[in-house]
Amino acid sequence: MSSRDRLTRALIGQNQPNKPPGPVHLGFTAVAVVVSVCLYYDWWPSRYGSLGWADPLLVGAAAVLVLLICGVVWAIRTLHVVGEDRRWSWWIAPAPVVVLTAVAAVVLLPRPSFVDTRPQFEHLARELLAGSEQSRHHVEIGRFDLSSVSRDRDGAVYFVEDGGLGLTVFTGWAYSPHGAPAGFDDFTATHLGGPWYEFTAIWRS
Repeated sequence: MSSRDRLTRALIGQNQPNKPPGPVHLGFTAVAVVVSVCLYYDWWPSRYGSLGWADPLLVGAAAVLVLLICGVVWAIRTLHVVGEDRRWSWWIAPAPVVVLTAVAAVVLLPRPSFVDTRPQFEHLARELLAGSEQSRHHVEIGRFDLSSVSRDRDGAVYFVEDGGLGLTVFTGWAYSPHGAPAGFDDFTATHLGGPWYEFTAIWRS
């Protein structure tokens, strides 16, 4: 190839317009957003079921990473199209619309809280107190995964969240109809109303 041909190709390449974010970019963005929304609302396989390998923490981290990469790609391509080419492409709009729609849905329709599912918690607490079982493990109540639910001799029932703050820190809720629960380890509790308390316990060796 002669130098003239190479120069001609270079000039042609320079005259080509920059590419806006396209359908592939939109696809990756939409998938990451859908996964994030499903994790937020707990529309995800339980870690206790047959699909327990689909760990929500790892999947969530991957979705966040994909969203960050998509955001950087969108910003670079949009700047090139709008800033350099001085033009507009409708492919610039869909990805932000998808993200903003998901954010609006999360803000306007928050996921069920502990208060919303408290009747189910109370039903299990009364069931344990009335029966012979001391504890249950790997329990699901609504969107909450609980590593254990156990009662003590004082008539309190402790619901310990799965995947807490670490191997030595436990968080959850206590059903204690006879007053503040005694707890276990280095225990602190906040009264939520009625017989319910939210607690943090730190195991110290």
